[in-house]
Amino acid sequence: MEEKIKQKNKHRPFHYYDGQFYFVSGTCYKGGSMFLTNERKKIIKIKLGEIADEMNIFIYAWVILNYHILFNLNNHKEENFKEDEDGVTHASVSGDISNAQDTLACVTPYQQSYSKQKLANFIKRFHSITSKNLNELDKISGRKVWHQYWDYCVRNKVDFWKHFNYILKNPLKHKLANNIEESFNYKFSSNLIWLERFGFDGLIEGLLKYKVKEVWYDDEDE
Repeated sequence: MEEKIKQKNKHRPFHYYDGQFYFVSGTCYKGGSMFLTNERKKIIKIKLGEIADEMNIFIYAWVILNYHILFNLNNHKEENFKEDEDGVTHASVSGDISNAQDTLACVTPYQQSYSKQKLANFIKRFHSITSKNLNELDKISGRKVWHQYWDYCVRNKVDFWKHFNYILKNPLKHKLANNIEESFNYKFSSNLIWLERFGFDGLIEGLLKYKVKEVWYDDEDE
């Protein structure tokens, strides 16, 4: 049976993993499908990469769907990364990120506050710029594009890979792929990068090792 990940925010200790890894989900306002076309998804993809680079954010995995976006990120960019032609950053195909999740690091409330603030600033800028771009595309002024976002601090190596796998198979979950192979080849995601690195069998092995069906969020971390 596949394991479910549930987020419980109350009374958590100040334990963060080295590098401040987060899983983030953002949705369109009122559930609208504002990213329905490839043109719109490409705008989101380009701006995600540009702003991440500008703010020294490193994105390990990401997927853009018709009405929301998911990504795993680190609050500082690694030196060893690969950048695709549209500017979105990925972990290097030849690099190894697994060791980055191995060390538990306790941080002070100040460090925690700084990390959360940097993430909030990144999301605010990303939402502002992409809203402006999509509204210009539709010749609409002041329309609200983004509803809200949720963030979850990854707690260990297993937790990281389960959220990674959740992103990996999301195109299939949302019927943008007909099978898991098509999900691995979904254009508007980092899946192709990881398919190149691990191969089809490697990604399947990871899905079987770190099983996840769904993730939940509490509203208090909007």
